Amino acid sequence: MIKKTLLCFAALFAFICHAAVASYQIVPTPAWVKPVELAPLDQESVPLEQLSEGTYYRLLEDQFKVDDKEKTAHFIRYVMLATNQTGVEGMSQLNLSFDPSYQHIQLHHLRIIRDGEVIDKLPTAQMQVIQREQEAEQLIYDGSQTLNIILDDIRPGDSLDYAFTRVGRNPIYQGIFGYSAEFDWSVPVGEQTLRVLWNKETPLYINQLNGELPVETKQTDAGTEYTFYARELPTKRYDSQTPSWYDPYHFVFLSQVNSWQQVVEWALPMYEKALSKSDDIRAIAEQIKRDNGTLEQQIGAALKYTQDEIRYLGLEMGSNSHQPTSADETLRLRYGDCKDKTVLLMSILEALGVESHPALVNTDVNKRLLNLAPATNRFDHVLVTLEHQGERYWLDPTNSYQTGSLSNLSEPDFGYALVVKDGETDLTSMFKEEPVIHRSIVERYTLPVGEQTQASFSVQSTFADSDAIDKRTELANRGLQQAQEQYTQYYQDYFAGVAHTQLPTVEEVPEKGQIVINEFYTIDDFWTLKDGRSYAYFYADDIRDAAYEPDVKNRVSPLYLRYPYNVDYVVEVELNERNWNFNNSTNRIDNDFFTLDSSVHFEGKQLTLTYQYRGKTDHVPTDRIAQYLEARKALQDATDYGIRQGSAPTQEELDEDVIVGYAVIAYFVIALCVLTAFITLWRVESGKRPTFAEQRYFPVSAAKFYLYSVLSFNVFPFYWCYRNWRWIKERQDESMMPIARGIFGWLWFYPLFSRFYDDSEELGTRKHLPAKWVAAILAILVIAAQLSEQIGVNFAISLLLLPLPWLPLVNYTAYLNRRTDAIQYHSYWRPRQIMLVIVFLPLLLFSSAQELGLTPHEAVISGDKVWQHDKRFMIRKGLLNQNEKIIYFYSDATWNIREDGNGITENGVFSYYREDGELFTEHANYEDISDIKPTFDSSESGYTLVDIERTDGTTFRLILSAVEEGDHTFVQEMKRRWREQR
Repeated sequence: MIKKTLLCFAALFAFICHAAVASYQIVPTPAWVKPVELAPLDQESVPLEQLSEGTYYRLLEDQFKVDDKEKTAHFIRYVMLATNQTGVEGMSQLNLSFDPSYQHIQLHHLRIIRDGEVIDKLPTAQMQVIQREQEAEQLIYDGSQTLNIILDDIRPGDSLDYAFTRVGRNPIYQGIFGYSAEFDWSVPVGEQTLRVLWNKETPLYINQLNGELPVETKQTDAGTEYTFYARELPTKRYDSQTPSWYDPYHFVFLSQVNSWQQVVEWALPMYEKALSKSDDIRAIAEQIKRDNGTLEQQIGAALKYTQDEIRYLGLEMGSNSHQPTSADETLRLRYGDCKDKTVLLMSILEALGVESHPALVNTDVNKRLLNLAPATNRFDHVLVTLEHQGERYWLDPTNSYQTGSLSNLSEPDFGYALVVKDGETDLTSMFKEEPVIHRSIVERYTLPVGEQTQASFSVQSTFADSDAIDKRTELANRGLQQAQEQYTQYYQDYFAGVAHTQLPTVEEVPEKGQIVINEFYTIDDFWTLKDGRSYAYFYADDIRDAAYEPDVKNRVSPLYLRYPYNVDYVVEVELNERNWNFNNSTNRIDNDFFTLDSSVHFEGKQLTLTYQYRGKTDHVPTDRIAQYLEARKALQDATDYGIRQGSAPTQEELDEDVIVGYAVIAYFVIALCVLTAFITLWRVESGKRPTFAEQRYFPVSAAKFYLYSVLSFNVFPFYWCYRNWRWIKERQDESMMPIARGIFGWLWFYPLFSRFYDDSEELGTRKHLPAKWVAAILAILVIAAQLSEQIGVNFAISLLLLPLPWLPLVNYTAYLNRRTDAIQYHSYWRPRQIMLVIVFLPLLLFSSAQELGLTPHEAVISGDKVWQHDKRFMIRKGLLNQNEKIIYFYSDATWNIREDGNGITENGVFSYYREDGELFTEHANYEDISDIKPTFDSSESGYTLVDIERTDGTTFRLILSAVEEGDHTFVQEMKRRWREQR
């Protein structure tokens, strides 16, 4: 028995050795080959700065001999220069692969060119045939072998020149020829040639992509000769994170077919032959029918059976690379690759009464397949496709951990597929605009109460579509315990004291193909303490990751984005007993890359942050990377929400707030009462107002006009204008609306002057009026003063300037009435007027003080409005350097900006506030800032919070008013200077 066994092993060993020996030969270059004459090497012209791994490719040569009688032969020649030790190591070992079931290697020459001398390496090279299954980890075995060649004595500066012919072509292609040649590279290539000697009755079809090389065609006794030649083509490259369908390189496609219909005609018989209607398959279909009521459920169950009951294993030797195993054999073996599983699923579906077809796809080139020339070797994967109720579906029987009925199945998208169906002539798009929410995350926090420091935290994550498959795969591979450890470590990056209270629970929702994972945690150190205040931040991480930051920003190739991709994210925070206040708001970011809808809702003790992300494209073009980065920054800002819990206010502080609140209310009540009394008394007085026969127009002294105008917030000039137009209407019996001309008195200034001017000729008083050109200038000044707030002049200055252009007209009416009682009557200060001035004077002084920078302004102001004595205070406190310019500033204090302030300068950012009599200060130069995270308030009277993160890990916060959108101006300028100085 032992002897027989040894004899069997010996025979097997001899067979293997014979196969190895027979797999390659050392022979001269075939006569049909036309070797390219190698150009002399010019060391000065070698582009060393562009080389990779110390190798310069001097020559790449491919030649084919194709006819109907002999096996296809592919001659390959490489000439490579080693420029350093790395190049030497790469050239010292060659690996020539082939499939021994239909190919063998003819090695022609193996030589080194050193200082012009040619050294033959065939006698000294070590050669052996080895088995190298490069895809074994993916459970794919193709039986390919490698001729391994180890060379001796290779030195920097040597050129390796080797040539071989790979004879034979996979018989599955039935003699149909196809080849793709790449003609520019990411590294320099001196010369490259492609030659095809074509001796077949069918024509050879030639197509080119991303370039156009001339093809030299010549008729010979051995057939038609096609030659492509290129010399020192420019290098090309693409960046990381580039879509799989993007390829900038120049390709030449050679094919014996010129339509996808011909490819279908080649593939269709192989799949039809492998289908089965056996009793075993009908039994499987009957069981599926009994267990599932609807046809959609039955299709989903058939797919799951093929995925789960038939393990994946690819034995793709020779013809098996494309020829599917029969469905009965696959069912018996209980294993198969994509084509085997496809045929079995189609057989089960046919038994269920469902028509289906194979669909050939290319998982690498994706939607770029549409641009490639038709060929039989264009595909590396096969799916099942079917139509149901007018909609096409794509099913991948090699997937695992997939659930759901037909309408909820996760469908692959490889861009385009060739449906192997009789009469099919073109590729079919696989793209579907998926309305499905790929993942829905709900985070729930319960804040510590009273003296507690521990918060509770839970996460409910619902995954659908391919995300559900990925999550099931992750849990199956890692296990629940290891997955929990990873989740806990993830959240510890945000809260140092995170600990899980139990393992996650996992719920399946088969009818929707979803998986729901619930996680449970406690957080010991929920708050981050700084300067006596506590902070916490919430991030919609799954959305933030969707719009990721590229590794390379200055790109030569587009940036990949996942699409379709839709995420819902909700953060619910159950607040503690403190008095919280948040502004409800909604916000939308809409651009060509994505849409983000977000909202803040606060009611009772519940704060809810809601985010909805919807992807809109699968890539970012190179010329739009800057816009994408800006959009991404806006998304990052919008999905980062912070809350601050300060120390509880003292009773004294609460009493002061109550007193101030009551005082403000009392002031406005008094002001309303005085205003009501003023209008009432004015109406009474107007009914008893005396008339003056000699009165012309409406006279008032210049002093009262100016003071009353200023103290009435410039309302009085329009009343004065109204009274003059009213006198003109009554005197001349004109049809007009004096009150309208009074309200818009700043537009009727010059027409009123014109009336005075025309009347002055009769009265002989023209010299007391300004010239017309002067009046025109004054009219322009009136309009400018009225619009001063819009053109940037502050409130106090416009208040003081607006009455001045009116004074020449006021003086004129006063002059006309100098001898009448009217001037005295109208210039008299009545009690109601004095009372109105007294009430509104504090408001006038407070508003003016704000504008002049004497008290804090309600909005962000430019730095030049901060008074020098306040700047000196900031210098003394170390917030500013001497002569450092403040760009923008905002103070949240009520009366004195020395109590609170936030500012940006040419060099950095500063903040200060006073609490319990102690001044707290923060400062950071731009180069010391790692991130700026604003949380904008969408209301006009709200507050924006800006968190400044230093490179040392510390943070501080700015508080900005949203009035007049000053917060946006402040943040934009701060970020601009930060980016410039990083």
